[in-house]
Amino acid sequence: MSANGHHPPTAGAHRVGLVDGSQPAGTRRFTAVLDEGRRLQLDELVVTRQPAGDGTELAHYGIVVEASGALEGATYPTDTQRIADETLPGVRVERVEVQVLRTVPELWLPPMPGAEVARAVGPDRDRALFVDQMDRRELPVGLDLAGGVVSLDFAFLNGEQGAHVSISGISGVATKTSYATFLLYMLFETDRGRELLGAHRGRTRAVVFNVKGEDLLHLDLPNARFPREDRQGQAERTDAADWRALGVDRPGPFTDVALLAPRAPGGDHSEIVTSVRSRGQDEVRAFGWTPWEFIRRGLLRFCFTEDGDRSQVAFIEQRVRTQLLRHAHPLRRGQGAVVMIPPEHGVGFDFARVARQAAARAERDPGEGAVVRDFADLVDYLTAQLVGEDGDSPDPHWTGSTQGNTVMAFLRRLYAASPRLGHLVVPGVQPPDPAGAGEGDGGGRVTVVDLHDLHEQAQRFVVGAVLERMLEQKQGAGREPLHFVVLDELNKYAPRQGQSPIRDLLVDIASRGRSLGLILIGAQQSAIDVAEDLPRNASIKVAGRLDAGEAGEYRFLTPELRERATRFLPGTMVVDQPIVPAPIPVRFPFPPFATNVAEGAGARRREPIADPEAAERELRDLLR
Repeated sequence: MSANGHHPPTAGAHRVGLVDGSQPAGTRRFTAVLDEGRRLQLDELVVTRQPAGDGTELAHYGIVVEASGALEGATYPTDTQRIADETLPGVRVERVEVQVLRTVPELWLPPMPGAEVARAVGPDRDRALFVDQMDRRELPVGLDLAGGVVSLDFAFLNGEQGAHVSISGISGVATKTSYATFLLYMLFETDRGRELLGAHRGRTRAVVFNVKGEDLLHLDLPNARFPREDRQGQAERTDAADWRALGVDRPGPFTDVALLAPRAPGGDHSEIVTSVRSRGQDEVRAFGWTPWEFIRRGLLRFCFTEDGDRSQVAFIEQRVRTQLLRHAHPLRRGQGAVVMIPPEHGVGFDFARVARQAAARAERDPGEGAVVRDFADLVDYLTAQLVGEDGDSPDPHWTGSTQGNTVMAFLRRLYAASPRLGHLVVPGVQPPDPAGAGEGDGGGRVTVVDLHDLHEQAQRFVVGAVLERMLEQKQGAGREPLHFVVLDELNKYAPRQGQSPIRDLLVDIASRGRSLGLILIGAQQSAIDVAEDLPRNASIKVAGRLDAGEAGEYRFLTPELRERATRFLPGTMVVDQPIVPAPIPVRFPFPPFATNVAEGAGARRREPIADPEAAERELRDLLR
């Protein structure tokens, strides 16, 4: 019989203790004293039941957030030894602090002191994690410490009730990109993910921007280290078993991947090759933008993404962008080159209107105007228009009658951009088109766009141009099919301070992407360095290992988790979603797809890697 005279249901083998009567039990947290010989780890789920007073039963579900032990009867430190020697009476007591996740039915009552506490298993575990409220739309996103599946309500990812994922953690340890690709794998390569994507799964697309070496250019290859081997040479049980727990019986590489890399600098326009060394040229498609595509889409604005460019220089850029389109005509048999011809009367200055008119322009011959075949020609042409030739004054239609020093500031930025990204604007190339529509051939359902060998300014240009195209394609097209974007180092493209075209674009995606079906999976070392709208509009927040000095900024974590997150090992993350009122720590299994050069190269050799770190160093030395 319990302390209140009632007979609560027995928990049987799952019982671990009682609600501690010596500590106040609240509606948010309570303490449980464990039975002798019972143990509870942090993050384990528990349930306690009690009569509700009207003949029904009230259940409290919670997660263990802290554990402690004491010797009851010890007053002084020296009493510890006496109790251990049994020369002084005392009892060893172990307690856990439990954060309440849910009460069923939803009554704001505290747990009853003395009520039995049990591990939440089976249906109880599902109720603790709100799986019963996910309307059978749960997506596995990791495993808890006991090996149980932790699921995400897909409605908060696909835009129905929320969208976007924000992943934070220090570089090299938090495995941010690894977790992002794991999420894509669960969506694109598992039966459960394809079921959730529904009838549009065949047209669902994802673009992954690769900024770290050539690592992500191997997602379509099996991981040579899977399953991993321990020091005794025995395959670890966790690799295959963890994937089976997630519903994946045969884990392997991504099956439908397109690899894109920027055209390598140097050479003439006929040399459309990449600088990728770890994959064959026949496996990677070179991308770029023709001068006609560059001008028609107004991509000049993504050449000016520094914070300091939001001034009179930005005004000139807007003016020049429109003027270029007013003058440009596709060059006959020019493979995307243009010929610049003064506009006819009636051509306005509104860029969107001029773009609609330009779509119907016929090809023109080279003798009709100045020919622009690449970015260098474009710079020369603009210099002539903005500075003037042979002592002529510059055309105010181009400069907007701004002062000469502002014009020169614009040109200095343009000159600096030429060696950094000029090789991307040449005839005969195709831009990245992850949606598989338009001029590019897109290719796979997952498109990896390699940026690692580009200058930071060129990286921002490519990201801006690709995202602008994806946003344009989703306008008025409905939320389905979904398009996912994985972008690491988000603080570089959308910093918290300042303004730039690409920052504005990412903020727009964070704000409107939910309704458009454009889902951003963004990663950064610290969320406080990113424009506030991005993490704020992310329904799903994930944290890996955090810097001790910044952990306090993550308000969605409990105080205990903020401290623990500074000590997380790779593979451990905390997932926070709206339907569950507390963040849940998870681990995700070792990837069966290659995540770096060594793993992919080992798979091609079909031989095990004895020393993966040494093999990777050797390969990287060869690629330099």
